[in-house]
Amino acid sequence: MPLLALFLVAALPAAAAQTPASSDSGTLSGRITLNGLAPRLANLPVTRDMKTCGSSKQDESLEVKDSGVKNAVVWLADVPTPKDYKPPKEKLDQQGCVFLPHVLVAPVGATVDVVNSDKALHNVRAQAGADRLFNYAMPIPGHVVPTRLKKEGVFKLSCDVHPWMRGWLLALPTTRYAVSGEAGTYKIADLPPGKHKLKIWNERFGEREAEVEIAAGGTATHDVAYNPR
Repeated sequence: MPLLALFLVAALPAAAAQTPASSDSGTLSGRITLNGLAPRLANLPVTRDMKTCGSSKQDESLEVKDSGVKNAVVWLADVPTPKDYKPPKEKLDQQGCVFLPHVLVAPVGATVDVVNSDKALHNVRAQAGADRLFNYAMPIPGHVVPTRLKKEGVFKLSCDVHPWMRGWLLALPTTRYAVSGEAGTYKIADLPPGKHKLKIWNERFGEREAEVEIAAGGTATHDVAYNPR
């Protein structure tokens, strides 16, 4: 057999492996918006380590641009993580005495590198009520603590040293999720067709549920409009 033919035959299995598992999968997209005018939130005062942290910080609990709400998390609660899924590594940074990103989402089983990029002591904790995910003293810049997410939950991030530092870590039992961007839009692909339980969470407005129906090979739309508060 010619060399070129042998190469093509050898390449066939790799090409087949890249084919999507199902051509019937659908997509969900939408926009998270705020009705009316967004409330004006005062900046958060900085009370220590001002050389590193500055004098004030933006309140990120509600970010709205052209009525679009940023940092709303949308996920399908009834589509479990595939058994052969390899969880990614994520990063939660402390930079300028702010959590980056403000809202971090990852599937259960993923590893999050908790990082201190500041020349200041941080003590970061992630907690949901009485359920503590972690509590780390991080005294030096460049300090990294790899943390595997073993439990599902919506965990509030805080720093015992800098009380204005706020953030969120959502550990979800699915890979079918999205976080709305600056325009409030989101998109979740590769969804099995049928009716599904959808959850929507935002720091300011809490959690709500809805039912969506995904058509085979189609795109469904689900928009959410919050009332100001």
